Amino acid sequence: MLQCLCLPMRLHTSIIREGPQFVIKSLNNIHTCGCDIMSDGHPRTSKKWVANAVKGKLVDKPTYRASEMMRDIRREYSISIPYHQDIYYNNCNHFDVYCNILPGIAVSSLYSDFRKSYHMLNWYSKRALQSNPGSILSLEVDPKTQRFKCFFICFQASAYGFEVGCRPMIFLDGTHIKQHRVQGIILAVSALNGNNELFTVAYSIADSETYDNWVWFLQNLKKALLSDRRIVFLSDRGRGLKEAIPDIFPNDHHGYYFQHIMQNFNDQCAGKYVAPFKKLLRKILQRIAYAVTKQEYQDTMMAMELNSADAKEWVLRNDVEHWSHARFPGQRFGELYSNLAESFNNWIHDA
Repeated sequence: MLQCLCLPMRLHTSIIREGPQFVIKSLNNIHTCGCDIMSDGHPRTSKKWVANAVKGKLVDKPTYRASEMMRDIRREYSISIPYHQDIYYNNCNHFDVYCNILPGIAVSSLYSDFRKSYHMLNWYSKRALQSNPGSILSLEVDPKTQRFKCFFICFQASAYGFEVGCRPMIFLDGTHIKQHRVQGIILAVSALNGNNELFTVAYSIADSETYDNWVWFLQNLKKALLSDRRIVFLSDRGRGLKEAIPDIFPNDHHGYYFQHIMQNFNDQCAGKYVAPFKKLLRKILQRIAYAVTKQEYQDTMMAMELNSADAKEWVLRNDVEHWSHARFPGQRFGELYSNLAESFNNWIHDA
């Protein structure tokens, strides 16, 4: 009789006469230890078994990563899944197998095919509005193909929180969805609350970052906001965003993230100079951005002209009224950088 350490696997044999042959009398070939699935490095790993092994933990930890899955399977079942093992799909490189496909199989096993979830967006919108009256949820599909195009969400509690607990300043940005099987982009607006903390106001999933999608997004945002108080919009002037904001919010102010101005200055102007002089021009440009009075602005512009007339002309050509405190017509509360928007992007990628 042969018995595995796990239960209920059991093999019972009898010797035929005086041997050496034997016959199998009974076999219960059900394992719980995983040895019927694969041995170390076995090429025929079952994706279904892997998904079942990790999906319980995926419920408790939605950010469960592929490396953590592989580590836990190795520790709990003594099974190693190497990077190069093509156990899930053909025609995918090793990096995709390791970083993308393993979590995707487990998620699909737990929540069904992600493509089916698009058909539930209308149902979700109705349920969300029932439990969150006053919210704005909007779904748009391509009129010709009936394929998904955009989905906007702003819960009433978020709009109220922005109205009563945040400065009248909004950070806008778009970030690509980091899923190899899901194409699209997340458009989002965030704000700073009274404790200088991230406060998400609204977001949208769209097929791409375009002028039309930003216009649609901002139109929905305008419906969701609870008052007509003047707002400062801060952005990186992404695709279509520079034109969309004044079209939808013509009476509000649009500020640019300064790190993008500095990068363009390096590429288009300062880059042609030697390193010490380039560093000097960058420092003067930073002083122009941080100048808070008209006199301070004029003095730093004069310093720029004395060092490089071309650099001064570049500043004047590149919308200085949108990124210098002294020239900006609204109140941006000292915010020049996109740190808040990037904090949202980093947070949402783990979700």
